[in-house]
Amino acid sequence: MKIKRYGSIIFLAAMTLFIMATNQMVFSQSNLDCKLCHNSIYQQWLAGSHSDTQMDVAGELAEERTGQSPDTVLYGSDAENCIACHGALAVTKNGGMTEAEALAHFFTTTNGVFTESTTAADTANWPHTYCTTCHNVPTDHPASMPVFGYFNSTTTNYDDIGKVATLCGRCHGNIRFEGTDHLTYNAWDMSKHSLTQDDVADELAEERTGESPDSVIAGSDPENCIACHGPTAVLANGEMSEVEALDYFFSTENGVFSSNTVSLHKDEWPDVSCISCHNPHTPNEVSYFNSSTKEYETMDSADKLCGQCHGNLRFPDTDHLSYNILKGIGASGVQFSETMSGVTCTDCHMYASDVEESNSTMYHGHSWSIFVAEENGSETVSCQACHQDKDATVSRSDIQTYQDETEARLDSAEQKFALAASQMEGNTDATLQAKLAEAETNLALVEGDESGGFHNHKYQMDLLANVIQNANDILAATGVQEYGVKNPRTFSLFQNYPNPFNPTTKIAYVLPERTQVTLEIFNLLGEKVRTLVNSQQNAGEHSVVWDARNDVGKEVPNGIYIYRITAAEYKSIRKMTLLK
Repeated sequence: MKIKRYGSIIFLAAMTLFIMATNQMVFSQSNLDCKLCHNSIYQQWLAGSHSDTQMDVAGELAEERTGQSPDTVLYGSDAENCIACHGALAVTKNGGMTEAEALAHFFTTTNGVFTESTTAADTANWPHTYCTTCHNVPTDHPASMPVFGYFNSTTTNYDDIGKVATLCGRCHGNIRFEGTDHLTYNAWDMSKHSLTQDDVADELAEERTGESPDSVIAGSDPENCIACHGPTAVLANGEMSEVEALDYFFSTENGVFSSNTVSLHKDEWPDVSCISCHNPHTPNEVSYFNSSTKEYETMDSADKLCGQCHGNLRFPDTDHLSYNILKGIGASGVQFSETMSGVTCTDCHMYASDVEESNSTMYHGHSWSIFVAEENGSETVSCQACHQDKDATVSRSDIQTYQDETEARLDSAEQKFALAASQMEGNTDATLQAKLAEAETNLALVEGDESGGFHNHKYQMDLLANVIQNANDILAATGVQEYGVKNPRTFSLFQNYPNPFNPTTKIAYVLPERTQVTLEIFNLLGEKVRTLVNSQQNAGEHSVVWDARNDVGKEVPNGIYIYRITAAEYKSIRKMTLLK
């Protein structure tokens, strides 16, 4: 479903990311009824959590603040300013009030203190988090445009904000209240989503030199940097197109990017902030802000939101394919399988524990890390949501094992595919061409995963096995030896295959001259397990099979092993994994 584009230029101006001119703006707003001109937005607000805040406060007062007066709640030893975030404009009601007076007016007390019976009062006038809580609308509006501002219920003035995320961070972070337990903004601020501009600048400088912004966005090899790295950037500077935003936020020379390209207007760059994924008027829905249409598209699952940028849901040719790996999209000739059935992106990357006042709980998953550092020096890890025995240490070890296994098989697959592709140059055999295309598709899918092989590990291993098998079929059909090296000029040690393996694996290597060769296997403690080769050998291709036994014929345990070749001045090592 698409939410209609903002109804007027006036509202778009209000959504820009400019810094306001003064540190504090006096409360003087238009008395116009917002919904008269912005009814569709008002209806969205009515359906969102910002329009339903009073009963939450009443429930908290009745459950946690019994026996306390409004003054104690606001200014006592365990102060909590309920008004400031849940209904800041409440102080403007009833002829103007202090925050304590507003708390006493809008919530019932008995003998001046809150009790278990406390409930909401004067609900007709409670403002919730209304339009003018976050938008300062001048008295001469619409002649003058609204700007973002935080209505400070203590001063009854509007506080200046910088980026829109810092407005959200007043209540969903500790920008205003240092001791708050709402730390979503803080988690976001430490994540990669808040550090995107320089990454784009580096990529433009390294890979797009000589190209114009228009060529980058819509040329023969398009890459829409704005859409994923800072989609709401198009709302800055009075509203721009994606091309204009790329030109505005990154330096060019004579209209093209160069090796000197750097970030510009950093104070206005939005990163992937709150309003990239949440329509501010319906914040409880996950929504993708489409920088091309400047519309919010409501997602029916958080996974699909992630898949816009970490998958090919919006850009079919992207090389970011984690979503595809998890959902089994785009493979060729391989049946989809799941390592962890039913587990979604947010199950792991937005996990929040139920331990009260832990960082994991207060971050609300917005660091997107599966590991969260706690104040006591421990770590919370999302793996324990399903596996109680997998603490942070065990989880890190498991992840590393998955990544090592994938790296080893990926290395083999890439070598095999490169050799098969070279053999297919000029070969028009339809069957072999189909095998090459299938291998290329599946190899690209694994290479596009952003976890190093941890996302849906079993499926990735199946994909790589398919790449290797197709490459082997091509090499066999074209009459090429396994590694296809003729008259070798350099030493080479290849990745063992299969890897991981059980019970045997083949290790191949190439010698450009006759020489003494030693091929040895070690465990991760550096202890020698087996000597496979110790002899003079002629130039050419050689291979040897290891049967997972040591020098005395005893089977070795599961794990990662190192194999090392020494030949003349040449030395090389590689890893392999025995997985029984």
